[in-house]
Amino acid sequence: MFWTRLNQLSHTLSLRLSLGYAAIFTGSALLLFILIYYLLGAAIDQKDQDLVESRLREYQTVYESGGVQALKDWIDQVGEAQRQQTFFVRVVKPDQTVLFMILPADWVRTDLPRIESGAQFQADNWLRIPRDANVDLTIASAHLPDGSFIQVGRSSDSRAQLLRKFRVIFASIIVPVILLGFLGGVWMTNRTTRPLRQMVRAVGSIIRTGRLNVRVPASKTSGELEDLVGLFNRMLDGSENLIHALRGSLDNVAHDLRTPIARLRMMLEDALRNDSDLTTSRQAIAGALEETDRVQTIIRTLMDVTLAETGMMKLEIVPTDLGSLVDDVIELYEDVAGEKEITIEKQFDDGFQIVVDPARIRQVFANLLDNALKYTPRGGRITISAQRENGQALVCFRDNGMGIADKDLPHIWDRLYRGDKSRSEHGLGLGLSLVKAIAEAHGGRVEVTSKSHEGSEFRVSLPAK
Repeated sequence: MFWTRLNQLSHTLSLRLSLGYAAIFTGSALLLFILIYYLLGAAIDQKDQDLVESRLREYQTVYESGGVQALKDWIDQVGEAQRQQTFFVRVVKPDQTVLFMILPADWVRTDLPRIESGAQFQADNWLRIPRDANVDLTIASAHLPDGSFIQVGRSSDSRAQLLRKFRVIFASIIVPVILLGFLGGVWMTNRTTRPLRQMVRAVGSIIRTGRLNVRVPASKTSGELEDLVGLFNRMLDGSENLIHALRGSLDNVAHDLRTPIARLRMMLEDALRNDSDLTTSRQAIAGALEETDRVQTIIRTLMDVTLAETGMMKLEIVPTDLGSLVDDVIELYEDVAGEKEITIEKQFDDGFQIVVDPARIRQVFANLLDNALKYTPRGGRITISAQRENGQALVCFRDNGMGIADKDLPHIWDRLYRGDKSRSEHGLGLGLSLVKAIAEAHGGRVEVTSKSHEGSEFRVSLPAK
């Protein structure tokens, strides 16, 4: 069990990120140590060299101006404080004869052989000699105009010892630093990947139970993963709503298809019983085809309503001329209007732009006009008007038909609902449901006002350009 759990843990994103954080942190610490190590060594060397270089140039100038005696006088003139400085000074002729030398109190005669064996002073050079574990000797030399050369040096703390202390200090803190980096990586990784783990648990719960009501807890912080959690929850909301809507649609379909399917079966049975009567059989087949079309229309319309209500309907939004859409719909129904001697009047100018899916909005207008034609008596009038209102296009379909009863008005947008007055007319009871769903899918709305025997006015609000 332990090894199984360990094996699972070794494949987790959290562990990989934690180890990655620790590796980056450790690598950065090592690089920083190397950089500081070399910079520290260079700084120690530079400090000693600058100090000795300054004193060398000072003594060289004095010697060049007056020789050895001037150099002696200069050192005497600076006083006791100057002589206490730990500077070694020596002037040597080309044949190695010493013309002048000051050996500080902390230097010993045995340091001279180290200096002479450490380098040839026939040219300008620097020399750093470890005298012992605690002291280094730093010496600089320069040629003088008379062919001799001058040496200036000082003793300082051992560079190797200082760097060794630095290495010991680093070695003592690197382990806690690595541990701190790993623990910090674990904490940051755990905090960062928490939304992902919650999403995994949510998906696992959905798979196990089949219920879509699980949600990932939202965080108060902001970031890409928090945005992903929000989108994931919205996706679950949409999926849950779609499933519920599909279940409702299936219930409606099952309820509403009983009658046409029963009629379809009855017609086909009649055709089988009257196999000798070709005319009766043809009529039965024609009726069956008509009922089949009715079933297909119900299913297609219910699916469109469901997709629009759940936000799943794909819309091709483009700037569209409202007048052209209305003209297309009027042309489609002009024969029906002519048979009933109903006048259809468009009361707005062309060039009125809306930003919609033209195919879907054409469905909306066709359903509203079809609805008005059904319930407007012979010789009636239907008016289609449009105006701008708060950045929206308000399109009105007004008729002087039979109107809608007060008790039916709250239910006309429900699927498959048909009021008492509408039962005498052919229809599915889905047209207004589709109108409402498509309008709201565009970010608009639809409203109605009506009085019995005085007509109705349907208003559709849509985004205007």
